[in-house]
Amino acid sequence: MLCLFLTVLYISGSVANDGPLVQTPLGKILGFYRSSFEGRIFSAFEGIPYAKPPVGDLRFEAPQPASPWKDVLNANTLYTCKQAATSFIPVSGTEDCLYLNVYVPKAEPSENDNYDVIVNIHGGAFMMGSGSFAGPRYLMDRDIVYVNLNYRLGILGFLSTEDGILPGNNGLKDQQLALKWVQAHIKQFGGNPKSVTLMGLSAGGASVHFHYFSPKSKGLFHRAISQSGNAVMSWALQKGALQKTKKLAVSLNCPVTDTRTIVNCLKAIPVDDLVYTTKEFYDMAQFPLAPFAPVVEVESDFSFLTKHPYKQLEDGEVNDLPWMTWISRDEGIIGTMFLTKILDQVEKNWNEWSEHLFDYKYVCPDAKKKEIAEKIKSFYFKNEKICKSNTKLLTKVFGDRLFNVGFETAIQMQAKVTNSPIYAAIYSYEQSNSLQKLMGIELEEPWGRIYVRPNPEDYQLYMNFCIQNIRNFLYYYVKYTRSMLGESWPDMAKIRAASPSSILRFISRVGWLE
Repeated sequence: MLCLFLTVLYISGSVANDGPLVQTPLGKILGFYRSSFEGRIFSAFEGIPYAKPPVGDLRFEAPQPASPWKDVLNANTLYTCKQAATSFIPVSGTEDCLYLNVYVPKAEPSENDNYDVIVNIHGGAFMMGSGSFAGPRYLMDRDIVYVNLNYRLGILGFLSTEDGILPGNNGLKDQQLALKWVQAHIKQFGGNPKSVTLMGLSAGGASVHFHYFSPKSKGLFHRAISQSGNAVMSWALQKGALQKTKKLAVSLNCPVTDTRTIVNCLKAIPVDDLVYTTKEFYDMAQFPLAPFAPVVEVESDFSFLTKHPYKQLEDGEVNDLPWMTWISRDEGIIGTMFLTKILDQVEKNWNEWSEHLFDYKYVCPDAKKKEIAEKIKSFYFKNEKICKSNTKLLTKVFGDRLFNVGFETAIQMQAKVTNSPIYAAIYSYEQSNSLQKLMGIELEEPWGRIYVRPNPEDYQLYMNFCIQNIRNFLYYYVKYTRSMLGESWPDMAKIRAASPSSILRFISRVGWLE
């Protein structure tokens, strides 16, 4: 929920006739000036390449570092990675999209400043979004260097043949290369490469957590924040990756004799035609939320993740660094909002639709799917029919399946095998213009309340107060939280001793294999 305050769409600031100039080993970079929330002039560098364009023969390949340039790079352009149309956004972006943006809280960046660094990884179910969605305007009122970045999405970023031909996880490898760029070059912008905080929302939060499990990410960051996403949530790892790749190939008239032939053919398909087929992988409405997502790879020189994060947590194979994570109370709204106008059909087709709604199509035998659907219906709805008056229960099902179970599992398991502090919270404050109202979902007590909205002047004062306090909260976490590697952390005993919730116990015996 912090992202509701810190994430803003790009708002252009005032640009001087000239701008800040930074010399890097790759070449000179010319930025421009913008104004922060409180009126501070800061330097912006937008559209810095950190990788070679992933086009042509480099499509579906691990990213390669950007080549140096001779002329001055005018860093004044925002990019968006190619993504398919959804109910939220139209087809947009370009395949050449591996760029990052750097923001410095002063007019003249200096290597001597040594500011703490925040790197934000955007969300969007691994299917949509852009680095620029989380802008710098609020953060630039504090002494922080802020970086956001693009990574390949959907088919282009997370297609996998489950072998060495196309192992998968190119989107995560893009992020990793961007973090290496930060280590190599952020000093020239006044940032401290020894104090890098990762931050992300939803798929961005899950991405952040994945970097705790990749050996190649060790040393690239020093603490992190995962909002509404982590690596063990049910949607964070893709199921049936090879089946989906073959389905894609067939739909584009590519031969499926072997995986090399499939990949070579898909590399030659026009990018718009390739991305347009994404719609075929939503089984109904917008489900599953993340049809293309990270996978567990085969071992290779370029592998990012070769073991399930749950297994790594069991074995204590996790980067021992501070981690802050939270979810909101009604995360399940992200599922309910697609169904509010067809609740009668959800009731009628519950047994057939459940595997798509709750994303267990690939993780249990067909013979057990009806039984699992009935168990879910009985546990949450008892003898009630699904209707408008009990959408709160549907929101609860989605919340538990997509967020709550993974949240509780991750913090308990990670606390047992690390010494560094873990801060976990559930955000539950509501106001009259909350997401549930925006999406037309009515939640009754104790899920919802009606608040009287204050007049515009009072409301703006309240928002300013919230922004300042949340920004300060983030700043102090970034500046003062450190690893406890090799030291004891006394409060962790409470988390280690916590017993699983009733939802965790139910999920463990419902019948899907994850």
